[in-house]
Amino acid sequence: MASSETIRPVKVRSTTDEELARSWALTLVAVGMRASLVREAGGFSIYVDPEDELRAGWELDQYDEENGTADRQRRARQRQPAFTLSFSNTALSYAALLTFFFGAARRDWLGMHWAADGAMVAHHVTSKLEIWRVVTALTLHLDLAHLASNLFFGIVFVYLLSKEIGSGAAWASVLLAGATGNLVNAIWQDASHTSIGASTAVFAAVGILAALRQQWRPPKVSLRYWAPLGGGVMLLAWLGFGEGNVDYGAHVLGFAAGIAGGWLLSRKHRAWFDDDARQLNALKLAGGVIGASWLLALAL
Repeated sequence: MASSETIRPVKVRSTTDEELARSWALTLVAVGMRASLVREAGGFSIYVDPEDELRAGWELDQYDEENGTADRQRRARQRQPAFTLSFSNTALSYAALLTFFFGAARRDWLGMHWAADGAMVAHHVTSKLEIWRVVTALTLHLDLAHLASNLFFGIVFVYLLSKEIGSGAAWASVLLAGATGNLVNAIWQDASHTSIGASTAVFAAVGILAALRQQWRPPKVSLRYWAPLGGGVMLLAWLGFGEGNVDYGAHVLGFAAGIAGGWLLSRKHRAWFDDDARQLNALKLAGGVIGASWLLALAL
């Protein structure tokens, strides 16, 4: 069994304000945690035992809420991941990608049946194992209004998510959760069910955001505790249900897949998202998955 000396404390907060750092440390000590204030290059950091990391984050969030916006703004500047990947460039790439596939499908560019080959048809996914369709379907749209809606809301929600986990990780996690939502939808629906559109991924982004802002280990359950998830459900109800040709199952399952993905991401240490190489690799992975899926769709 490893001795207690081998367990290294983990950093939960950093700030350039020594008074704020001392207040954070005292807050944690007051609720029975062992907290250390360490002077480091560029400021002061708070360290706790690994098993207290999540609870410490929750306690400090509550402290910031109860002591005004100045503390929260100071915390946000310290926790925001570096935008080494320009969000504007990735958003333009997202817009260009969806616009390209919208035009290619409407015109059967190069004599290929983009819509037929890329749509999420439940029978093709579950019986023929054409799993790539759960990805390609996210890039196709029924009409211009459908495209414009997913462009706007996709950029808004992924921008908000990028502020939490970085641009590369945001796009990759939204793509993965959206594809997962499509896969579960294909299994759940009848064999003839067909679905296209990025809205599954858009609602996955809403779910990820809600899950990341949810505190998963509170000392007690309260209405405030459930506020992030409740807000996500309200957005789903407001934006995901309406008249017309709407795939409600895809919206709900995309949101649910986002909740699951956000919970997994919340388990990662903040330093994981500040790694520039990881952010770039995540973006490359997302692009590679889309490219490979379309190659399979058009070649097979």
